[in-house]
Amino acid sequence: MDKLLKLLFCCLLSTIGCSAQKIYYEAANLKLTERFVLDSLRTIDMQMLPSVEPANMTELSKGTPIMHKLWKVALSDIESNIVQTNNGRYFGAGKNFGLRIYTRDISFSGILGLNVLYPEEMLSSLKTSRDVRLKLGLRVAKDYLVPGIGGDWMEESFDEKTYLNKYNTNSYTRRTDDVVWLWATRDLFEKNENLAEWQWLYEVGKKCFDKLYSPFYDESDGLYRGQASFIDIHFEQSKATGYPQDFSIADCVSIKALSTNCLYYEGLQTMAMACRKTGRKTEGIEWEMRAKHLKNAILSNLRFKDGTFSYFKYMNGELESRRDALGSALAVITGIVKGKDAKVCLSDYPVTWAGVPLFHPFYPWAKSYHNNTSWPFVDTFFLWAKELAGHKSYASQNAALLARTCVKGGSFHEVVNWKTKEPGGSGRQLWSASAFVNVCLRAGLVDAE
Repeated sequence: MDKLLKLLFCCLLSTIGCSAQKIYYEAANLKLTERFVLDSLRTIDMQMLPSVEPANMTELSKGTPIMHKLWKVALSDIESNIVQTNNGRYFGAGKNFGLRIYTRDISFSGILGLNVLYPEEMLSSLKTSRDVRLKLGLRVAKDYLVPGIGGDWMEESFDEKTYLNKYNTNSYTRRTDDVVWLWATRDLFEKNENLAEWQWLYEVGKKCFDKLYSPFYDESDGLYRGQASFIDIHFEQSKATGYPQDFSIADCVSIKALSTNCLYYEGLQTMAMACRKTGRKTEGIEWEMRAKHLKNAILSNLRFKDGTFSYFKYMNGELESRRDALGSALAVITGIVKGKDAKVCLSDYPVTWAGVPLFHPFYPWAKSYHNNTSWPFVDTFFLWAKELAGHKSYASQNAALLARTCVKGGSFHEVVNWKTKEPGGSGRQLWSASAFVNVCLRAGLVDAE
């Protein structure tokens, strides 16, 4: 009888322990504990996550059981995207995207943490993207030539779908945030001096500015034209969700977007660094001055009177009344605004249990993909920016937001539908998994040299 009572008592203690797990983040509709994440839609516990053993052996030095398991899931998701083709070895974007080369996905993922954990794969990916992009230049599919923007444009006779299937990447008109690779490469080299090829970076960077970037520069206000970073422009036969519906394809890349200009600012600073590393002191000063002028142009042309920033500037000079999460975050992370100005930049932008709305407010139409969504990797850039602006950690909240996307087999997903709050899109999404790496790095949980 005593043995039975002792057994029952031990079972009771075990039950109490499970129900009284330590809570690491809790807010309305979202909770992260040692072993599960809970929101208004579901509970995801450790048993629902796959047991995987990624090739990268880097471990968390501390953290909860679920964080350790999510870490392995993230690395496994990342490694599942490594592909080898005739174009080279590189990171794909996610389960649904196959062999397509997405410079922005590769680059943002490197900045979020893959430059630390997968430096050789990142270098190969960035080099592959440069080889393909420079080979194609401004050779674009039918209907993707942009009148009014200079450069050596050449329009193919076939459509964009055929172009994508032929080259495994899109026409440059759909990739006008391409400059992001420069920031990612500089970050990679600074973190891995043994891999640094500054001469290569300088030479390829100059070619990119000459062939691809300079035609989009507008001397009248000092800003670069181009799509908002990663926001799909309109298609030949249909409208994307992230721009005014009366825009043409050319209109979508004739705006001056906050996010993309922030990326150009980092690109110009990268060229200055490459000059210094290769003994080109005078030329480096010229690139530094170009970066300074662009920073001033961003502050003068894209900032509202209240200190927040517009999503983009229209062709007629007016500011879009909406703000965007990625552009606002990048303005802080790149140092375009600091201190009090950084706090003001992010002020009153919603952060909810389902993430950070990509636009604030959303456009009025019901369609979604970029409109009416949040994106986990953007959530991460935004919360990272809030940390820099406010000197306070948002890592636990960030981890909870990412963990709740591990649905449908337990991988990190692409996007969250703002109407239903349901995670979806592609599974094993590269930059969503990389965002979890970023959280662990920011929180000091990673046992890596």
